Amino acid sequence: MKVMQVQSIKKILFLYLFIATSTLFGLNLDYWKSFKRNFISPEGRVIDRFNSDITHTESVGYGMFFSVSYGDQKTFRLIRNWLHQNIAVNDTLLYGWKWGKRDDGTWGMIDNNNATDGDMWIAYSLILAYEMWGDLRFLDEAKTIIQALKEHTIYQYKDKLLLLPSQYGFVKEDHIKLNPSYTIPFIFDKFLEYDPDKVWEKLVIDSFDMFRRSAVGNLKLHPDWIKLNLNSGKCEHYGDESIFGFDSIRTPLFLGYQYKLKKDDEVKSLLRGYRVFMEYIKKLDKYIYQIDFQNHKIRFRYPPYGFLVVYQYLYNLFGIAPPPSLKTKIEEGIENEENNYYSFSLLLFTDILN
Repeated sequence: MKVMQVQSIKKILFLYLFIATSTLFGLNLDYWKSFKRNFISPEGRVIDRFNSDITHTESVGYGMFFSVSYGDQKTFRLIRNWLHQNIAVNDTLLYGWKWGKRDDGTWGMIDNNNATDGDMWIAYSLILAYEMWGDLRFLDEAKTIIQALKEHTIYQYKDKLLLLPSQYGFVKEDHIKLNPSYTIPFIFDKFLEYDPDKVWEKLVIDSFDMFRRSAVGNLKLHPDWIKLNLNSGKCEHYGDESIFGFDSIRTPLFLGYQYKLKKDDEVKSLLRGYRVFMEYIKKLDKYIYQIDFQNHKIRFRYPPYGFLVVYQYLYNLFGIAPPPSLKTKIEEGIENEENNYYSFSLLLFTDILN
């Protein structure tokens, strides 16, 4: 048999195996191809097109996670290389969170303070890449970030551990500003596998306590931001940022995945209000964009389709048939919001975490 025929057969077999594997895990490769086309430059920069075309460590971490989840080693390495060449590491070995167009018209680092969730997703993705492709450099890089996160973003309040949104700027004289959606227990569980320090085990346990205390309203949903009063130990509204909205839409998604992994009754209890919330939306057949807890307002403005895919994820998680209009509205959103990096990221998360 000619060499070219053998190579062609090998390519066909590889393609068949790749497609079969993707189908086996229920992944939609078209989503990933669209994300790459719309948001990842040829050099590997993951671009937030709704936010002045900046790149932040969240987008880098998400891009790396999506790459490894879809088995795309080439794109993973591109993003990782762009990260190394462009995003500065601060004095604590955590990445500066924001890169983009500066006031003088040049492009580069804008803010060297870290964003804890971005660093976490980068480290988590590096571990997954090591597990998939066996490159020890990925594991070494992940361990460096994990150590820095442990030293600089975990805060002890009395006998509890809390995850700070960043190393600097969130611990005030009388309170701590917290973002519940940054606290992701299944990432802490993965860190524990490669850094056998009981701090990660305790952080998982204390995270559930944080979720309980930071839940607000009759349904006990989670806001984008919450204030932990250092005098009373109680969680309080953080002004206009205490809404269920842009950030917090991720909280039930990540808690839902934690429940799928562990079948933990405590996590199930934390999600109880979201089940009622989903039933309420179905009864209204009207989609909620935000809940303003401080001013007791529900905003029914048509939400980005990223919110809708999370709602769909929760309907599936709770075994509730979704409103008949939900699928159509998601499809319309995907078609009409092609530059919405955040919505598309949520779409990929719901595809991968199912």
